[in-house]
Amino acid sequence: MKIKLLIFVLLISFCSSNATDDGIFINSSDLNNLKTLDTGENIDISDKELMIINYWASWCLECIEEHPYLIELSKTKGFEDSVYMLSFQDSRDNALKFISEYGAGNINYLVDQKSKIAIYSGVFGVPETHILKNGEVIKKYIGPISINDFQEIINNYSHLTN
Repeated sequence: MKIKLLIFVLLISFCSSNATDDGIFINSSDLNNLKTLDTGENIDISDKELMIINYWASWCLECIEEHPYLIELSKTKGFEDSVYMLSFQDSRDNALKFISEYGAGNINYLVDQKSKIAIYSGVFGVPETHILKNGEVIKKYIGPISINDFQEIINNYSHLTN
């Protein structure tokens, strides 16, 4: 009985969140540029009206499957500087090999070494793509995005680009 109670308490504490309906408010000090991780360069995203954040890992087969759509989205007019791929619980070397093998596009590659942003925004696993407007998650795609999702993003969110 005590074990069940302990498990229940742990589940409640892990599932509870400080998130509000006011968005996820990403702290730029948690985000580093994957390619220049050694320098400690932070990525400032505070001025972004629209962001597309894809949580991915090099070992994820579905991430490989959806990667061409994200590259095309990053090259699409209005989305050029809005697509971010956040390496999730992966090594920097493996992530860089992935980018080298499958292409970079105009994507901003990031790492959140403590997974704070993924946890705070409720990521279940990879791949997962979030559409954010002014820091608030307005749409989630759990699993790999498809060609239909790609078209939906362009049709429904291009008006939000700067």
